[in-house]
Amino acid sequence: MEENPLYGKKISFNGDSICEGVGYPGGYGKIIAERNNMEYQNIGVGGGTVATEVYSHEEAHYWISANIGRMDADADYAIVEGGVNDSSHWEVYGTPAFGELTEGYSGPFDETTFIGGFESMLKQLTARFAGKKIGYIAVHQCSGHFRPSIICGEENNLYLAAKACCRKWGVPFLDLTATVPPISYIRAKFGADPALEFISVESTKNNDGCHPNEYGYNSYYCDKIEEWLMTL
Repeated sequence: MEENPLYGKKISFNGDSICEGVGYPGGYGKIIAERNNMEYQNIGVGGGTVATEVYSHEEAHYWISANIGRMDADADYAIVEGGVNDSSHWEVYGTPAFGELTEGYSGPFDETTFIGGFESMLKQLTARFAGKKIGYIAVHQCSGHFRPSIICGEENNLYLAAKACCRKWGVPFLDLTATVPPISYIRAKFGADPALEFISVESTKNNDGCHPNEYGYNSYYCDKIEEWLMTL
């Protein structure tokens, strides 16, 4: 039997409500940690955005990119997740700006833009956890501008931007956006089969299509994340 590389290790997660576990306390992090006898830290906060200075109704949101320093430095695995809230705010409020991928690695990065915040997040992650296992999780389709299809236009697709940032920085990218069924509320807007409604009913909190419940995490998230972590 092969040795489990996760067993007994420490893992730190940072992200938004799907990371935090709004639909099931502790989220996928808690489930995976308990499966593998891991010590875990989860500092994800609902509404979290990658970019800083993102507001709605003049209220600041938790900034994932500004909180990498709160992730336990002694963690063996450090995983970040986010982008859906940036997309939602962009669609409704026009913020954050999209931004541009820089040529170098030293910055400066405009953290008020999505790409700038993402690059800053990855730079901090790679520096704080040098020699450790790091990665980024792209969650299931919860927003029109964070999805594999370029229906919304390639020039303003935050999912494609996140993928490009991870490719530049050499950070492993777990693509749940493309591999989890359409359980979100955008299914009707983008023509998903209404017969798949049962997936959202069973898998998300109050059928909101966004926040996985315990069944949703176990059915569509945890196995994929766990298998990915073992490859890092």
